[in-house]
This record gives sequence, structure tokens and C-alpha cells, in this order.
Amino acid sequence: MLNHLLKLMWNKRRSNGLIFLEILLAFVVLFGVYAFGFYNLDRYSSPLGFSYENSVGVHMDIPDDMDSLAVIQLQERILRETRELPGVASATFLGPVNPFGGNTWSTGSDDNGFHLQTMMVFADENYAETLELEFREGHWFTEADQAGKYDPIVVNGKFVDEYYPTRESMIDSIILINGEKKIIGVVDNYKYHSNFAENRPLTFFSPRSWRADGQSPFEQMIVRAEPGQTAAIEEPIYNLLSSLTKNPDVVIWNMAQDRIKANRPVVIPLVILISISAFLLINIALGLFGVLFTQISHRRAEIGLRKAMGATPGEVTVQFVLEVVLVTFAGLLLGVFFAVQVPLLELLPIPAKFFYFGIVAAVVTILLIVVLCALIPSRQAAGLHPALVLHED
Repeated sequence: MLNHLLKLMWNKRRSNGLIFLEILLAFVVLFGVYAFGFYNLDRYSSPLGFSYENSVGVHMDIPDDMDSLAVIQLQERILRETRELPGVASATFLGPVNPFGGNTWSTGSDDNGFHLQTMMVFADENYAETLELEFREGHWFTEADQAGKYDPIVVNGKFVDEYYPTRESMIDSIILINGEKKIIGVVDNYKYHSNFAENRPLTFFSPRSWRADGQSPFEQMIVRAEPGQTAAIEEPIYNLLSSLTKNPDVVIWNMAQDRIKANRPVVIPLVILISISAFLLINIALGLFGVLFTQISHRRAEIGLRKAMGATPGEVTVQFVLEVVLVTFAGLLLGVFFAVQVPLLELLPIPAKFFYFGIVAAVVTILLIVVLCALIPSRQAAGLHPALVLHED
């Protein structure tokens, strides 16, 4: 039967060639969409590692003519009075890199011949409490840590897993990152760019490191409100900071809304690709219907002869479905050949498993659509009565 089907395919190579190209194009598009989708779904499902709900970000301008002691005293007063505002649960100062803000600071260092590359976040002693960080081991900065011999740092789990995977514990380890630093804590996760950001090695530096480098004072805050009080605290915060800094240039933003904006560069292209794929699959389905119905109208005599010779309706249905499936397999085989080259040659910076997931998902999707689209006209062909068909023309 296979030889018979192959001969039929060759005899109808012009119409089958169009189906072949449609299948190949659909596979290429679906493969890319599925691989991209699985990759970003995996990143989205990994935890951010901090709480952003009921929180606002704040930027202020601290006067440039203040000395370092006056700046510290002003920041302490700002924190104290902000925490005393009705509806405020916690507040913290941080450096120029804030969650969902789009900024990135990184640094590299050689730790005894071993190269380290890490993202940098500067934060004060209240950061872990305000953002509700979860610790794998150790703790956040304390006043005692700030007074120690080494500058304290906190790293994320990715930092440990990538650079020190065999260490049972990193607590109290001295490593070289812009000088000697002492690890006092390890947080589980921390992805601050967006839900779709890749989890990369990251280090939290204390205000001591920031001041030692002669940097400008912290001028950003995160304020966590009591549930349902996020909007209510914005005006009191603005009035307080405008008064204390003697500068009305205070900017306040909602972190939950910032997260949505930060996710858009991935969400929007993904929605567009899914829409294009859906449109393409609809056109393929309509094309298959049209081709099969046309073939049935031109092969009525052949169908009547087969049924007159004893072919059952099921056998006629299977024949037409298999003809389309064989053409589909040919298109998929060529598509899979080219798709496999992407992970094998490492053409894109995405883990290979997501490309293989995309190949499998694209093949299954196309086969399901082809079989479903082939069943209706094939059953119509199987229902033709041989006596009526053989007497036509």
C-alpha cells in the first residue's frame, strides 16, 4: 500500500508540493515560537526572590553641599519619619540599581586565579526586611558586620552554584571582589530586571562599600505599605521628603506597575509571534480542506472503483489521511533537520533543551492539525456510493 501511496503522491506532486511548503513554513515558525515560549516560560516560572506588592519606589535629591556625616543623619531621619507615616510597613535606602528600573551594574574580579563576574546591588541594613528576601543561609547586614575588618557582602544562590558548587557553606568566606569581602549571607533568588530575566550571579554590597569608594549618597528608597495602602502613602511620602530634602523634585512610582512595564519587551513579541502562528495554522487548515475537497471531486471515479472492488469506508478514509500525512512527514523531516542544527551549532544563547522541546511541540501540533483537517473530506469521500459515482459522465 505504501508504494501505491507514494505513486499517488508523485502523480499529484504539484498540489502536494504546495502542501509540503506550507508544512515546512509552519514548522519553522512554530519551532521558533515554541522554543522562545518554553524558554521564557521557564524564566517566568523561576521566582524573583523578593516582594514587590504593596511597594513604591522613591527617588529624591539630597543636597550636594552636605558633608558625609550630615548625609547619614539626614538619611536616618528620612527612614525614621517615613516608617512613622500611617500605612507604611517598612522602608529602605538603596543605590542606583533598583528593581524593574532597567539599570545594570556589574563587576569582575580574580579570586586567587578564579575569575568572578557578578551583578552589583547596593543596599542598606533594612533592604532584606523591606523586600522580604528569603535566605538560603546566613543573614543580612547588621551594624556589627559594618564595623568588622572586611566589607560584608550577601550573594545570591546562583553566585554560589556557579562559582563555588562544591562548598557546603559560604558563610564567613573571604573572597576577592573589588578588594577583600566577607560573605555573611546567601539569598535563594534575586532577579530584579523582570520576571523574564535570567538568574545571574549577583552580589549585594553594604553602604560601607559604597562610601569607601567615594560615591554619592543613596538617593533612592523602597517603601512597603500595609496591604491596601499603597496609593494612600504616596502623597505623605512626597510631602515628607520634599520638606526634609528642601527639594520638590521627588519621584514616586508603583513597583507592581513597573514590573508589568519591565515584562513588556518579552510579552509583546511573544503575543505577536503567537498571533502570526495562529493565523498561519488557520491558513494551512483552510488550504488542506481546499486541496482535499478538490482532489476528491477529481477522483470520484477512482473512489467508486475502489469501493466497488470491496474497499470499506474506513479503508478509503485511511488512504486519503495517509496521503496527506506522508506529505506532512516529508515537510517535517526537512524542517527537523534544519531545526536540530540550531542547538547543535549553538547558534542562539538559549539552552538546547528548549529547542528540542520546540521541535517536539511543533511536530505534534502540525500532525494533529493535519489529521483533523484530513478526516472531514476523507469521510466525505468514503461516503460516496460506487453505483452513482461510476455512472457519472
